[in-house]
Amino acid sequence: MNVHPIVVLDVGATKVACAIGLPNARTPGFELLGTSLVAFPTLNETQWPDPVELAGVIDQAIESTGVSAEISRAHVVFTHAQLQSERVQVSIALADEPMAVRTQDLERLQAAALHQALAVDREALLVEQLGCCGNGFEMVRDPRGLPATRLLGQFHILTMPLSVRRMLAQALEVCGLEMEDIAYSLRSAFAGVVDIGALRKRILVIDVGGLTTDIGLVVDGSLQAATVVGRGGTTLAHTIARNCQVTLEQALAWSLEGAACSKPEAAALIRGEWEKLEQPITRLLERQPKPDAAIVCGRAGLVDGFVEWLERTTCIPTTLGRHPRAHRFGELARQVGLSTALGRLELATASRTGSSQSNPRLLNRVLSRTKAVLAEYF
Repeated sequence: MNVHPIVVLDVGATKVACAIGLPNARTPGFELLGTSLVAFPTLNETQWPDPVELAGVIDQAIESTGVSAEISRAHVVFTHAQLQSERVQVSIALADEPMAVRTQDLERLQAAALHQALAVDREALLVEQLGCCGNGFEMVRDPRGLPATRLLGQFHILTMPLSVRRMLAQALEVCGLEMEDIAYSLRSAFAGVVDIGALRKRILVIDVGGLTTDIGLVVDGSLQAATVVGRGGTTLAHTIARNCQVTLEQALAWSLEGAACSKPEAAALIRGEWEKLEQPITRLLERQPKPDAAIVCGRAGLVDGFVEWLERTTCIPTTLGRHPRAHRFGELARQVGLSTALGRLELATASRTGSSQSNPRLLNRVLSRTKAVLAEYF
């Protein structure tokens, strides 16, 4: 059986984290072949780098893993300030008499939800089926086999601008890579830092990146709601540099000191940035049972005192999340920075055990090219 490596690129606003794993052929899990964490050469307060600059960092990240295997495809993990989260309720008719719900019925239901949620210039990044209702059952996650005449479903849908997808695809094309898929970073971060027991709990997940802070509520392993705030570690550093009239390097150093920063003006700015997260968190959790725990992910979450502040503000036990395998990577910032990519590897290897089958998309490309050549010469 041929087992091919899985490549994950966690593309953030300030870095690209790469993790390459070899799925176990007969058992769940993977062998970690290599990891890397490469920062962008410049820190921009408002926008991502262009595709060519991003491609250069991706190339460096893959090379820095030290893995010599041939790589043609990669899973991409990312977030963006222009992501939109929406809860959608739709229904479809099944039959005049109760009939067993089938897989194709759930596919029709999801298609109806996407039709309602998607704008012309957007596509779905995440679709979570929260529950279905029918004749005699309510909010069942998997209603297949249950009888119903009409099926009603609730979905949590996260959408992204098509222009952002094109930018990511162009960056990978410059590197000679095909994009296997795109995954939401908060979902992958959660997968990388929780144990199986936590999947049965209500968990508030906060991923603090460079330009954005993603806040999500995970219930029984499903991302029930999410919101993206356009603030992060890089925006905080630029705010300190601008208001205190110091270099960006000095501002970065002060920002990591948190509310205990020796510079009073910087400490006040840091507390102010934290307080701006209170309202989005409150909105996300309103009319919801209190979460059992909160997990902070992302390197900007390492700002001194942030985890403690969050615990005091929400009255929810809060911890810093790291993937179990990340402890071998030395400094804490590197451990946290690689955890999301490792979480995506967990999800990827759970859905396949390293394909021994040919890639259908690759086969389709070969067939299309063969047809073109035959049409040209014959």
